[in-house]
Amino acid sequence: MTSLATLSASNTQLTGTTLPRVAVFVGATAGIGQATLTQYVKKGYPLRAYVVGRNEESFKPVLNELRASNKAAELIFLEGQISLLAETKRLTDEILRREKHIDMLFLSAGFLPFTGRQETSEGLGIAMAVGYYSRQIFVRRLLPLLRAAFKPGVNQYSPRIVNVLGTGVETANLYLDDLELKQPDHFSVQSYANHSATMTSVSLKRLAEQPENSKIIFIHHHPGLVSTEIFKKSWGDQWTEDKATGGPKVTSDITQSTPEEAGVRSLYVMTSSQYGGKGVPLAEGQEQGLTVNGATNGSLFCVGNKMETLQLGELLGDLERNGASDTIWNKTDELIGDYL
Repeated sequence: MTSLATLSASNTQLTGTTLPRVAVFVGATAGIGQATLTQYVKKGYPLRAYVVGRNEESFKPVLNELRASNKAAELIFLEGQISLLAETKRLTDEILRREKHIDMLFLSAGFLPFTGRQETSEGLGIAMAVGYYSRQIFVRRLLPLLRAAFKPGVNQYSPRIVNVLGTGVETANLYLDDLELKQPDHFSVQSYANHSATMTSVSLKRLAEQPENSKIIFIHHHPGLVSTEIFKKSWGDQWTEDKATGGPKVTSDITQSTPEEAGVRSLYVMTSSQYGGKGVPLAEGQEQGLTVNGATNGSLFCVGNKMETLQLGELLGDLERNGASDTIWNKTDELIGDYL
């Protein structure tokens, strides 16, 4: 496990060229996303960040504090409901209208379906809409801006997509005929966690391996157990303190941290050269991370809760060979195609 001190030391080496200058944060109004945005802005460099959230008025105190901490930062709040794919398209339309390139897309919005499968007005399960489908729209629609951000040069930042979710629980035991988990006997918080993680890694791997995206770093990161408000928000008015440990199954040695510590880790994932491309150099003794295929580039990096890169090539390769990856990709296209 890479120590927090090592990660913090790397983050102190950030410069104006190793920090993304134009970034999009989806899910930065609370928890890990807010902590990461705070770490990013308070580095003090000129930057422009889009913050996508549901309620600008409630987030204004944080925005004001961040703006005061860095006069060279331009923070743009885009208000919308990312559980709705039409809203996600509208939000990405706004970014596409404003920008010719972006350096980094950070996705961390989340919702856990503790109260059962609830559908949006568009007919999708809320958890899967937030954790997977809307994220796929952000990724696919903003890829041209990320491709446009690449610049040759020794010290230039490599454009990145950082998807904070649940890598490490990918599985071959999927309901391929019910990826939406609509059948009651298929649905649980655990099956949602397994399906969303697997579908995310499958789709990001395919995108990462497309030749036109070879200069973009794709990362799926598991932050460990972070003491955010996600359990309370997901339970809504059914919340009680005894439900604080009722999430998906985790190993006994999983990393536990505060949002601030998770923000340090996320900033490292965003900026270190450990996970491919150009960024802050590795410290003495650190090893280069490997993609799911065991190489230093050319595919997806799955970064576990101890900051290790997970070797999921065999599992993801089996899913490709047996057609499951195509099923996931085609189902995703079917549901989000009208919004791309």
